[in-house]
Amino acid sequence: MQSDEVRRLPEYTALTRARKIIVWPLSLANIVAYFALVLMIAFKPAALGTPIGEGVTSIGMVLGLGIILFCMVLTGVYVHYANTVLEPLERAIREKAGDLS
Repeated sequence: MQSDEVRRLPEYTALTRARKIIVWPLSLANIVAYFALVLMIAFKPAALGTPIGEGVTSIGMVLGLGIILFCMVLTGVYVHYANTVLEPLERAIREKAGDLS
């Protein structure tokens, strides 16, 4: 099957639309989170060094760990979306591509 024929399939259009629906918001959330932390480091470094309670753990350490956990959650959201929405569309495209060859 030619790539032009695949691009004309309604499943292909749905797949590209579904990818855009998830990729842009997740990417934007990731970028905003990282830039917020970097801007805090640049403009409010003393605030990030403030200890939490009587221990040695600072606000900056908590925010850094929060960014890591946030990215893990975003990854989980994408994996779930890919498994439930994108994979069925890709499977349908492969089946139709096999029928057209």
